[in-house]
Amino acid sequence: MKIAIIGLGYVGLPLFYLLSKNYTCIGLDKDFHRVNQLREGIDYRECEKRHNIRKALLNSTLTSNYLDLSECNMFIVCVPTGVDKQNIPDLKPLIKVCESVGKVLKKHDLVVFESTVFPGAIDEICTPLLEKSSNLKINEDFLVGYSPERINIGDKSHRISAIPKIIAGSNATALSIMDEVYSTVLDAPTIKASCIKVAEAAKMYENVQRDILIALANEYAGFCKNEGININEVTECAASKWNFMKVSPGLVGGHCIGIDPYYILQRSNEKSYSMPLVKIARTVNEEEPQNVARYIKEYAKSINANSILLLGFSYKENTPDCRNTKVAEVYRELKRDFALVDCFDPIVNQREVAKEYNIPIIGSEDEFRIQYELIVKMVPHKYFKKAMFSHTTVIDLRDLL
Repeated sequence: MKIAIIGLGYVGLPLFYLLSKNYTCIGLDKDFHRVNQLREGIDYRECEKRHNIRKALLNSTLTSNYLDLSECNMFIVCVPTGVDKQNIPDLKPLIKVCESVGKVLKKHDLVVFESTVFPGAIDEICTPLLEKSSNLKINEDFLVGYSPERINIGDKSHRISAIPKIIAGSNATALSIMDEVYSTVLDAPTIKASCIKVAEAAKMYENVQRDILIALANEYAGFCKNEGININEVTECAASKWNFMKVSPGLVGGHCIGIDPYYILQRSNEKSYSMPLVKIARTVNEEEPQNVARYIKEYAKSINANSILLLGFSYKENTPDCRNTKVAEVYRELKRDFALVDCFDPIVNQREVAKEYNIPIIGSEDEFRIQYELIVKMVPHKYFKKAMFSHTTVIDLRDLL
């Protein structure tokens, strides 16, 4: 087997390292600058450790050119699937990959998708594009599979190799090849789905369920706040029951939980099936940044604070990943009412944040402009555990909620 991994981000790069232990791989990313950096072992996103990247490159290579994949017989697609400004699913990156892979696809090749999609997307969109671009026929000339990524970004315990791998194929041969390849590099078992649509739906269910539970926690936190009691204490007490799902309230950003429900909502609309609970959960979680900003404003005014520092900008703790971070919305809301609002995050890429959000990020304590009157810990990075501020008011987002 010679395996191509397409898309070297938070999912593709760790997979490239893992598969390179047993197979010759070619990692492809359209960002030529990123490919050059990875060749030097540099990954500003911290998807994989420097020595792991270099170890993988002893047996494998990197490229930005699809023609370099012509000798590969297995293609694993790990490109992101997001939404546009109207929260409409955007499959353009996936469509472009299908068209490009189709041009180098040969008889007996296998194309496996790991990108998150709505049920039916692989069979109805991706496979026809591969057939058209390659002039080959599914299951007669080439095979297709689906194995949804389940990586938890920033989680050092639940790495790819430790998470059970859902796999599904266009036929039994595809499933057998996927099982053989993934099993050689995983410590966890493979979970064989009966068809690709089941695997797609399973991935969606994971993230939709999480979104709904967080929405409930956010709504219940508001109720507890109105009652003058602490949601954290309430949660701990309730969690003493064995079947209670312990979920904390908070901001829902990132590229999974805050995005995937829109895929299932669009699909359900196309099928004339209503999913009001999923829709309401999305509404509750999308409104949470405004609630958080309001709480901060109220607290700031109660102590006559006019300068605010937000700690953390990424969408979750201990990762530089800022995709769909809701801290940006809180920041912009606060800027309307306060003369000075800054954000400090030592682990995010300042240039990427400036490019994506047009928000200046303080990257080190040396850059602080003043003694802030209120500091709010938005993201609980380990970095913030040390005593940094002893002469100002510091509050935690969870306490604020």
